Amino acid sequence: MAKGVPIHKLTQPDAPLRDSAPVILVRLQEMYDFAPAIRDPANVEELHNMRIAAKRLRYTMELFAPVFGRPFAQTLKTVEDIQERLGAIHDADVIVPLLENVLEKETERERKKALKKNSGGPPLFVAAEGLAPLIGRRRSDRERLYHEFVAFWDALPPDAFFERIRQALQPGGAAQESIPVAAHDESAAGEAQEPPPPATEDDAHAAALAAPGDLPEEIADEATETDSLSA
Repeated sequence: MAKGVPIHKLTQPDAPLRDSAPVILVRLQEMYDFAPAIRDPANVEELHNMRIAAKRLRYTMELFAPVFGRPFAQTLKTVEDIQERLGAIHDADVIVPLLENVLEKETERERKKALKKNSGGPPLFVAAEGLAPLIGRRRSDRERLYHEFVAFWDALPPDAFFERIRQALQPGGAAQESIPVAAHDESAAGEAQEPPPPATEDDAHAAALAAPGDLPEEIADEATETDSLSA
């Protein structure tokens, strides 16, 4: 099972809750790291790990839902859908091998029972009559669920969905309006420009909301340290 990247360096217990929101992007990126694997239905382990990452992202987003608006809630609902769809696929991936194992054992048991009776006829294989059709249905269900998930994922589309979440975490939320640019005053063209104001906490918060694939530097460093300790 894929482990989550440590995020305690991005949490700020003494600050407002939304100041720790960059942890959501860390969890979001973890889920997206498994996205290339969904193109092959045989990638059972990768799909399972993507489900776990989606669950971790969902629970993290639920913590922040009270401090963000409707756009954030809508993206949270989509994450729930991703987790549930992957969960249905995982259920099939678990149950089919179990049923196949039961069928194999029961068929062997019935074969030995028939040999002891020495009836001369072929064994009845009662287990196969019930389990074989059930296994076939579950395999068909898994194939359908997989193709439905891929279609759902492509329809987001993935890059746009990542950006919607990132925008929802910006200071002021996704509904933040842009500030109109003042008209250029030619008379002041020759005047010296004022130096930019010093960076604020909001500036640092916005800078932490990186683009897809760009984790904050302190998180990347911490993940490297964690990997070296576990090696």
